[in-house]
Amino acid sequence: MDFPHSDEQVAQYISNLLRADLRSDEVSWHFKFKGAGSGKEFVLAKARLESLTSTIRQKELSDETGLYSDTSFEILVNEEGPFPGRRLREETLTVHDSENGFTYEITTASDEYLLWLIATASGKGTLRDLGMGFLSPIGRMRLDRAFADGEASNDALDIVRLSSARSLTLRIQSASKVSLKRFHSAATSFLFHLAYNMDVALVPQRFFEELSRRGRISRMRRSKASELDPPRRTYNEDLVSHYLLAISTDSPTIQFLSYYHVIEHFFESVFNDDLIEHIKSTITQPSFSYKRKKDIGLLIGTIKRSLQIRSETITFSEPEALRLVLGKFVDVHELMTRIDEYDPSLVAYYEATEVPFSKGCIAKLRTSEADQCVRELARRIYATRNALVHSKDGEKARYIPFKDERALIKEIPLMRFVSEAIILSVSDTN
Repeated sequence: MDFPHSDEQVAQYISNLLRADLRSDEVSWHFKFKGAGSGKEFVLAKARLESLTSTIRQKELSDETGLYSDTSFEILVNEEGPFPGRRLREETLTVHDSENGFTYEITTASDEYLLWLIATASGKGTLRDLGMGFLSPIGRMRLDRAFADGEASNDALDIVRLSSARSLTLRIQSASKVSLKRFHSAATSFLFHLAYNMDVALVPQRFFEELSRRGRISRMRRSKASELDPPRRTYNEDLVSHYLLAISTDSPTIQFLSYYHVIEHFFESVFNDDLIEHIKSTITQPSFSYKRKKDIGLLIGTIKRSLQIRSETITFSEPEALRLVLGKFVDVHELMTRIDEYDPSLVAYYEATEVPFSKGCIAKLRTSEADQCVRELARRIYATRNALVHSKDGEKARYIPFKDERALIKEIPLMRFVSEAIILSVSDTN
C-alpha cells in the first residue's frame, strides 16, 4: 500500500493530535503535553514506530478505512443503539473459530491501524473533523482522571487511545491466507451474530466522510455548551422528531429518509394551496365563463391531471409536491452557502454527478435559475428516495446497502440543510 508519510511526519501528526511539543533523541520520539497534565512527557520508541509503519506499508486498503493483509483484516466500527459507546469498551471481546481458523476481536484500534488513521486523516486535512473524540471534552475528562489517579501510561499511543472515545475496531485474524471477499463475508457474519445474540449493532465505518461528518458540522455550529443562547423560536414538534432521529444515527439510509420526512410533512398542504390558487386564478380570469362547457372542461382537466384516484383514495403528485415545498421554504442561494461551508467541493459534485444508484439528476445550483434549481433538486431527491424505499428485485434504480453507501453519504449534507431550512422557515419567534 502507498503510505507516503515518513516516520518524522507521523510523529508530528501525533504531536498535533495531542497538542504536545515534539522532540527526539537517538532512541525515541518525545511528546511533552501542554493540556491536562501539563508538563508530562510521553514517548514512542523510534524502532517501534519504524516497525509499525513498515507493517502498514505491507497491507492493502478496502474501501477507505479497511486495512488488510492476506491473514488479517481491521476496520472501524460504530456502536449504534440507545446506549452507544458503553457495552463493548470496557474489555476486548474475543471469539475463536477453530473450525475456520478465524479469531474475531472487538477492541480498541491496533497500533498500526491507529497510526494509519492518524496519518491518513492528517494527509487529507481532515484530522480535526474525524469525529472520533480525539481531545474532545470526554477525552479530556478521561485524561484528567487518569492523570489525577496516576494511571496514565507514558506511552504516546496509549495516551492517544485514552483521549479517543471512538477508535473501536473489528479485527479478524486468519490462521491461513484468505481473500478480501472472504474477510468481508466473515465480518458480515460475525456482526450479524453479535447483533442477534447480544442485541448490539456495530456498523462498519467504511468511508472517511462518515468519520468526518459530525466534526464538520460541529465546526460550523456552536459546539460548546457555554456558548449556547436560549432558543428564541418555537419549532414544529413533528419536524424536530424526524430531525433528531436523523442526527442520532450513523445510518445514511435512516438519515436520508428522516430528513425526507421533514420535507414530506408539508406535501399535502402546499400542494392543495397551490391547486386552490391555480383554480382561483383560472376562474377569475376575464376570459373564463362558468357558462361555457369548454372552460369548465379545461378546469376539470387541470384538476384531474393534478389529482389521481387510487383504491378510491384521492392522491396528488408527490414529485410536484416536493418541488412546491422546496420552492416555498428553501432559498437556493442560502442552501449553497451552507453546503460550501460544510464542504466546498460538494456543490460542484451535485452539478456534475448524478446519484449513481438512483440516477437522480444533476442539480446545477450555481448556474441554473432558481426555479430550475428547485426542479432539479426535487428530481434528484425524489429519485434517491424511491431507490431507498423500493427494493424489489429487478428494479433498475434501487439502493444496495454497503455497495451504494458511499454515493448515498454524499446526499446527506444536502438533505440536512434542506430540512433545516424548512424547520426554520416554519418556526415562530417567541
